Amino acid sequence: MKIWLKIENICLLLLILLVYFKIYQFSWLILIIFLFVPDLSMIGYLINPKYGALIYNLIHNLSLSALLFAIGLLSNQQIFIMIGLILFAHIFLDRALGYGLKYPDSFKHTHLNA
Repeated sequence: MKIWLKIENICLLLLILLVYFKIYQFSWLILIIFLFVPDLSMIGYLINPKYGALIYNLIHNLSLSALLFAIGLLSNQQIFIMIGLILFAHIFLDRALGYGLKYPDSFKHTHLNA
C-alpha cells in the first residue's frame, strides 16, 4: 500500500509542477527558495510533540494550499496562486518521501505509517 501512496503523491507533485511552470510560468528560483519554508513549522516541536504536531499539521494540510490557491484564483492575485502551488508541491514531495501529517505522540508517527 505504501508504494501506491508514494506513486500517487509523485504524480500529484508532477501535476502541480506542470501547472506552476507551464500554465503560470512561475520562476524556478522562487520555487527553490521557498519550497522548504513550510518545514519551519517543525519549530513547534521545541515546545512539545503535541504543539509541534498541531503547528506542523496546520501548515502541511492540503486545505491551506487549496484555500490560498482559491483566493489567488478568485482575486486574480498571482502571489496567492504561487504560494498555494508551492505549498502543494512541498506537501506532495513530503508525502512521496513518507512524511505525513503528524500524530501528537511523535514526529515519526504519521498518517502514512499509522
